Amino acid sequence: MEWIDELARIVKISDGKNDDSTRWKITVIPQTYEELRDVIKFANERKLSIYPFSFNMHHIGPPINTDIGVKLSQFNNVIEISDEDLYVTSQVGVKVSDLFEMIKANGLFLPAYYDGSLGGLLATNLPTPFSSFYGYPKNLILMAKIITGDGIIAKGGGRTLKFSSGYKIHKILSGMLGWLGIYLEATLKVYPFPEVIATFQTDKVALISKYRPISIIYEVDEKGERTHVTFIGFRKAMNKIEEEIGVKGQDGFYDINYVENERIVSIHTVRGREVEEIKRAKSIMKVKRAIGIIGTGYCRLEIASFDNLEVLRREISGHVVVEKGDYKGDYWGINDKGILRKLKEAFDPNNTLLPGLLL
Repeated sequence: MEWIDELARIVKISDGKNDDSTRWKITVIPQTYEELRDVIKFANERKLSIYPFSFNMHHIGPPINTDIGVKLSQFNNVIEISDEDLYVTSQVGVKVSDLFEMIKANGLFLPAYYDGSLGGLLATNLPTPFSSFYGYPKNLILMAKIITGDGIIAKGGGRTLKFSSGYKIHKILSGMLGWLGIYLEATLKVYPFPEVIATFQTDKVALISKYRPISIIYEVDEKGERTHVTFIGFRKAMNKIEEEIGVKGQDGFYDINYVENERIVSIHTVRGREVEEIKRAKSIMKVKRAIGIIGTGYCRLEIASFDNLEVLRREISGHVVVEKGDYKGDYWGINDKGILRKLKEAFDPNNTLLPGLLL
């Protein structure tokens, strides 16, 4: 393929990848945003396709086969941590777990935790252990630098919550899985780090109770049902909660593992209906394990097979997404894709990024 030799004159390259969910012929490793822009423009000119990734841990949706895999994990600089204005600005190749600890060392708290990259967190917009109270990752983004599918580098947002003018491109890309554009840098809202983070395994606390937990995660598997309730605050307050509910808390939070299992579907429902919809799903499909992040509308099901998936879609209050696995039908369950088509035309007119992922 002559285009590979041409590409090697623009950017560092290495071997491609070939597995069940993500395949590409050649990997490129740009060292600057300008090199990345040149790669994207090269792909547009030659009608080649691109898969952007940092660690390739959380591909969501149908299998993808592209010409070029663009590695972003080398963009891993933490640019600024402001303890005065309470924000962090970082490139997207940094691991979220590392960023969390780095911010913590500065006495600050990032209310998000994820075992992949910052770019992956924003691109998937998966809820985190803190999303019941602080919202989805999209809600934390103050500002971002992005590059579109036709190679335009742009900024959106500002370092303060009061900023509201212009199109919120820094929000639009979140949850779009790299299909519209690629995050390069992001500025996120942070908070003072609490004296203690503690988690209780109890069903005696509701999200709107007087205790004001920041997270409630419902989990069910072959061992039974469990509810993990997380609080932040002062040690004295934690001791009082322990006394009142009669349960001993453990320092730290319940970390959600998004990697396990070969077949995963998610239910996106009305906030507050998570437990109800999980129980309904268990009556329709063989569910090996499920979690519901209470107050987010998100339920994650690890399933034995895709049998009765379309029955679940008809019966559930919300919509069902196939996040992982070899499914022969529609992965997304979205009936009206008109807005998606318009966004694709605006951000990636030549269908360079992840063709076939959403449309």
